[in-house]
Amino acid sequence: MVDAVVAVVLDRLLQVLTSQGLQFIKFDREFEEVRTELLYINSFLKDAEKVKQVNQMEMLRTIMQDLREMVYDVEDIMEDFELHRLKCHGGYKLHCMGFSSLSSMKFYFEIGKRLRMVRERMTKARGRMTPYLGTALALPSQWPEWGRQPLRNPILVDEAGTVGLAEDQWKIRECLLEASGHLTVIGIVGMGGIGKTTLAQQIYNDRSLKEQYGYIIFLTVSQSFELKELIRTMLRKLNESEDSMRGDTADLLRTLHSKLDKKYLIILDDVWGADEGLWWESLKSGFPHRAGSCVIVTTRDEEVARSMGATHRCMHHLRLLSEENGWSLFSKVVFERDGGQCPNMDLEVIGKEIVSQCRGLPLAIKIAGGMMVGKEKSAHRWSQISKHLKQELATHNKEKVIFSTLSLSYEELPTHLKPCLLSLAMFPEDTEIFVHTMIHWWIGEGFIRERDGKTAFEIGEECINELFCRCLLLGSSKTIFETNFFNCRLHDMVRDMVIKIAREENFMCLDDKGQPSLCVQSRRGGILRSINLESFEVNSKSLRTLVGMHIEPSVLKTMGQNMSQLKRLRVLDLLLSATSDADLIDENVLSRIGLLQHLICLKIENCRMKKLPNSITNLRKLQILRLYNWPNLRRLPPSVTTLEQLNIMQIFGCDSLECMPKGFSNLHNLQTLWGFTPGSWRHKDGCRVAELRHLNQLKTLFIEIKSEDQIVEGELNVLSQLQDLKIKASNGSSGLAGKINGWFSSLQQLEKLRLYGLQGVTTPTWLNPTSLPNLRHLSIVFSERLVHLNPIFWDTQNVKWMIWMNWMRNGL
Repeated sequence: MVDAVVAVVLDRLLQVLTSQGLQFIKFDREFEEVRTELLYINSFLKDAEKVKQVNQMEMLRTIMQDLREMVYDVEDIMEDFELHRLKCHGGYKLHCMGFSSLSSMKFYFEIGKRLRMVRERMTKARGRMTPYLGTALALPSQWPEWGRQPLRNPILVDEAGTVGLAEDQWKIRECLLEASGHLTVIGIVGMGGIGKTTLAQQIYNDRSLKEQYGYIIFLTVSQSFELKELIRTMLRKLNESEDSMRGDTADLLRTLHSKLDKKYLIILDDVWGADEGLWWESLKSGFPHRAGSCVIVTTRDEEVARSMGATHRCMHHLRLLSEENGWSLFSKVVFERDGGQCPNMDLEVIGKEIVSQCRGLPLAIKIAGGMMVGKEKSAHRWSQISKHLKQELATHNKEKVIFSTLSLSYEELPTHLKPCLLSLAMFPEDTEIFVHTMIHWWIGEGFIRERDGKTAFEIGEECINELFCRCLLLGSSKTIFETNFFNCRLHDMVRDMVIKIAREENFMCLDDKGQPSLCVQSRRGGILRSINLESFEVNSKSLRTLVGMHIEPSVLKTMGQNMSQLKRLRVLDLLLSATSDADLIDENVLSRIGLLQHLICLKIENCRMKKLPNSITNLRKLQILRLYNWPNLRRLPPSVTTLEQLNIMQIFGCDSLECMPKGFSNLHNLQTLWGFTPGSWRHKDGCRVAELRHLNQLKTLFIEIKSEDQIVEGELNVLSQLQDLKIKASNGSSGLAGKINGWFSSLQQLEKLRLYGLQGVTTPTWLNPTSLPNLRHLSIVFSERLVHLNPIFWDTQNVKWMIWMNWMRNGL
């Protein structure tokens, strides 16, 4: 199996060396020699895909380890060269000429030396490759295009999971309706991949049940969980504040007991060992006695459900799918574009053979179907895959059918999707993953890039959708417009496969429990809550991506002390613990962030600091900046407007932010801007909306208006290229509607519009299909006074509107 990252990085290096060769003019001969060696390696990778013999596979892994390091070294050289060029171009000319010319000469000398060394290593490696493949390596004249026609949104795939579960859902509903005691426990039992979670989610989303319970809560427990964090998650779903969750487990249980003041339904998904009932007895003490309240438990082990109180009458075992239901499920996945119906009799015969090999397991059927989605609809190609699948599954029992199907599905993935999928191994089991987080990471690492007139983020959305279509990702919630999933997660069996491959390819560091960690030479690592100083010092030098989850202030201090050795870091994603004393964070820690000069993506969440350090101006390559939940942040430093490579800026949950600094017109590459707060006449150094007229690539804007003087009439006419607009108006901006009345006539390209806090009892006159002819999605929320739609809302001058609309007075 060829290393996923090596293939993607190699392709990108070849593209850059071919299309941007002029910027390497000082080393044109050296880079051309390296490019030639890279082409030989690319040829090797194509042949290596065909290797199946066990003895050759072992040698292939050894060679691949060497290639991985060499390709990374070439990438590092090119990144250093690019950074030097940016410094010379962006106000750092002293590094390139004049008094500092000696340092510049030293830089070029080192670059030349590193290029020669890596080329020599590549030449030696090429000599070792040939004997094990049996043929001489040929120098290809070109390499295949990265992209192809992307798969569509997984609409039917999302619905496909319901196949064959109608009777099961009816039986569980019957148990719920009959429950009359203080607390009834219902067990859903079955092997992995049989549909336990899907059935539980169907029950959770049943609208008729929502009318019968005051609270319905869905929680994923999984193998490695902490009771305290489980209770906190439950309290968050009950809208409890973070400040009230700082106590010990007993305090949290008392808070939970008081919050569940109505009849409730708690769904505990994926419960494993009951730990002799100790954790369950503790958790159950937080459930008050409310007549008719229920707990649903999904588990692979009937004894677990029994130990939690499920009786024989309330124990439901899921069955394997019938051949008919199996084919129906497969068809909905594969033939989404044909309405879930197979258009070809020959394909139906082969498709049913594939389904029969999956032995009635829904997950195996969906994965097999997802594998076929992007394949040529020809009987010959389908027969090849069916034969391959049959060979893989011939000697396996039901428990191993899914894993074999998953492995084959991974092998069949397009090259660019493999590292995208492997990166999901970073997150702990059953974690709800923000889709934007993954796309930003992929951009930062260079797994995806601009192509065919589409931005890197748009390409990332296509990759996410394709992983959904292939049933390798589960969508847990959608955006307000119900077009794309907002969060995603991995099925635990998919995650097991991803972890296995990630370890084999040294993609990232994971401990024995599959949790993110740090280790020597690892390019990607994670910190879960805490880490000791010694471990960080030893294991962080090669990192390209560092993800911190629920980390304590002490971790930031450790990072600050070692920031200089993170010189290769491209992605820094820090989620600070919301329940720790975040005020202990030393502001000097983040001031050292300017040392991370290769950083492309910077994301920090749950920070109580009052300012972002000025040293951010040193991040010349930064493309993505996301600050979420900084309640004390009042101003961004003016230096943020010098980050000319910035594509995406998301400032969200920063309620104290007064205004943006002047100079946003410098950010000419900006495509997405969230949380833009214009300066009023009181803020002489604040940025006005009119300054955004120079941002020709800006497509998505979220603007927050806190007072009327932040907007001048006619000032908003400068953003005619917008496609996605969100306006949030506070109570102090009641006169806003009149000022923006003429603005929307210029927004002819607008496709999505979200209005928060719209004043008035009726919609404004500008909200009509003539003013916004391309609008497809409209959302109006937090508009308590709004009662009805203006008469011209739907139809004016015989122009009809075809939109999805969401209208909620009090919230999302």
